[in-house]
Amino acid sequence: MSGFPDDFIADLRWLKAWPSILRSPWRQPYLAGLTFGETLRLVNEFVTGQRLKILDVGCGRGWLSLELSREGHYVLGLDSDPVMIEVARRSMESDPEKTERGSLEHVVSDFSSWKHPVSTFDLIIFSRVLHHVPKPESAVKQAHSLLRPGGRIICVEHAYDQFDRRGATWFYHVRRTLEHAGWYSSEKRLSENADASITEIMEEWFEPARKEHFNRFDDMVKPLRKWFLERSLSWEPYIYWDILTDMYVPDAEAENAVARSVYAMERALVDTGAISPVLFCFVGDKEAGWSRTS
Repeated sequence: MSGFPDDFIADLRWLKAWPSILRSPWRQPYLAGLTFGETLRLVNEFVTGQRLKILDVGCGRGWLSLELSREGHYVLGLDSDPVMIEVARRSMESDPEKTERGSLEHVVSDFSSWKHPVSTFDLIIFSRVLHHVPKPESAVKQAHSLLRPGGRIICVEHAYDQFDRRGATWFYHVRRTLEHAGWYSSEKRLSENADASITEIMEEWFEPARKEHFNRFDDMVKPLRKWFLERSLSWEPYIYWDILTDMYVPDAEAENAVARSVYAMERALVDTGAISPVLFCFVGDKEAGWSRTS
């Protein structure tokens, strides 16, 4: 992924085109809305109450923290990457609505070593970060301690190990169609040998997960179910993110239409069980008096 401009702003309400950003949905407003915007809409389904104290773990460039603060909540964004926090703070300071939103703060820290009073937050969010955490059980337990009784955890997480040959086959056919149109940017084109190309796609998918030791679905959901009372677990489209990352259609209107079609197709395939989804949303509550000792 190319570097982001020094003046880049991660703000879903004030999106603009950033042509110099390669291999990222942020390069076009409609792509950012279809990816990050979908995550926001998913999270917002389960944010109940007013003026909540929210911890956004692994907040990255701060787009989610910013939106939640605009809804009147007190939000603390936490990330170990100072470059990400720099963008988050710049986005926060340039917000035209900053005098009307709730409190917003960003801190550079690793969640596992971060110290904060227990029973502080009403809501803790992990958005595509728990699969990176070396000890997910410890992170979930820590989140439990930071939540007040009755508090909630929302995890929108990448379950890489759920990717199977059905998903890879769909990916192959979409990518081949885009390649034939000259709308897919990749160092290597897929061959017409479907079986070999599908195997190649699966190898490419699992390679970073093995190198970076991503947590599997069970590694994350088991501690979540252990420490929280499950309220919801849904499966969401996510393979389309990889497709849109490398898709470049010269005409913006056409690109928007193709992107929405790819998303809608995966949504239908996930909902009907035709492919195995690779993104889940877990919502759990910490009941008053709820505890685990093992």
